[in-house]
Amino acid sequence: MTAVESKRTLSERRKERSREAARFRRSKEAELFCQLAQQLPLPESISSHLDKASIMRLAVSYLRTRKLFTIGYPSSQVAESRQTNPLSLQSLEGFLLVIMASGDIIYVTENMSRFMGLSQMELIGHNIYDFTHPCDHGDIQESLSVRGALYSLRREGRKAKRDFFIRMKCTVTNKGRTVNLKSASWKVLHCTGHLNVLTYSPAFPYPVECVSPFVCMMLLCEPIPAPPNPDTPISSHVFISQHSMDMKFISCDDRVISLLGYHPQDLSRRSVYELCHVLDIPIVARSHRILCMMGQVVSGPYRLLAKQGGYVWVETQATVLQGGRSHVPQLIICLNALVSNIEKCWMAFSMEQREAAQKEGCQTDRPLPSTLKQEPTLHHQTAEASQGFCQYETSEFTPLRPMCPSTGLAPYSCT
Repeated sequence: MTAVESKRTLSERRKERSREAARFRRSKEAELFCQLAQQLPLPESISSHLDKASIMRLAVSYLRTRKLFTIGYPSSQVAESRQTNPLSLQSLEGFLLVIMASGDIIYVTENMSRFMGLSQMELIGHNIYDFTHPCDHGDIQESLSVRGALYSLRREGRKAKRDFFIRMKCTVTNKGRTVNLKSASWKVLHCTGHLNVLTYSPAFPYPVECVSPFVCMMLLCEPIPAPPNPDTPISSHVFISQHSMDMKFISCDDRVISLLGYHPQDLSRRSVYELCHVLDIPIVARSHRILCMMGQVVSGPYRLLAKQGGYVWVETQATVLQGGRSHVPQLIICLNALVSNIEKCWMAFSMEQREAAQKEGCQTDRPLPSTLKQEPTLHHQTAEASQGFCQYETSEFTPLRPMCPSTGLAPYSCT
């Protein structure tokens, strides 16, 4: 054997040993990932089909979730939460979301797929900014900021209330079809919850110095449903109105006569700002601003003035109707739900109320009978009640007919 052949043989042996070592490392790595996947609290049908990146992503999120319960909650509360009725998720009109201060999603409930089309495994471990509208990232960052919540944290302890709206990717179309993530549209979510700044609990086994505050935001995210079909029965304490983009009345159904005392023609071309209580104008203005930016909004409770005196508490679900392929906003559809009877009906809060009471021969310094004969209840729109409203085309639009825009309501410019 020559020297050249000897060198080739040694080189081939080294390569063979290197390949064997690489195969051993890969098999050992696959075995470790398989054991790690089996430790995750997932069904075997899911854990057995995860790739390595997904296993690491879910494992890190699971450890963060365990840290959340270990630091912030006693073991007794955790044990009680495990016994929660499985029907509790079905009773929610939204899904639960837990976000870290960095924006990473560490937990989301399984029922998210029913509202957004995205599965639980697709979101856990990913960043919330990858699934939300770029124009809403500032609101999310502000909500996750501890610096902006110092006053609330001092007043309420470790929690600061959060209430905001975002647009999130939705892979379910109006017709119930599922599309891929690249073709997803935006759906408006009403997010309410708390920003939690958690420190160690007495059950935590390590010294206080080893634990930094754990900041996370726990949210209930509720998609805003589409307005109901015109043929769908609604509560007797709800009336539907149509407005121009500056919130002036275009039309209103006849229920407003028995609820507030106004005739539909009395409200024509009048602004909502003229009818709401002066102290609630900031609430209406904020909701109006969010509506023009996102296309949908649910207002907080505010007061609308009755015709002959007093006011009623109202919650409004508003939707912008876009016309044609230009996506130009045309009008606003409002579903107004009364959550109270007429209060302080003997008191005039505007000159229009005093003039109307005098015209009807009523005195504003004595109580007037309420027009509501029973306690109102706020009925939330179900998925069945919202189906069918999007079946109309924009070409069929008439000013006196409530319409529903498509799911992708937010092509507005951010500038």
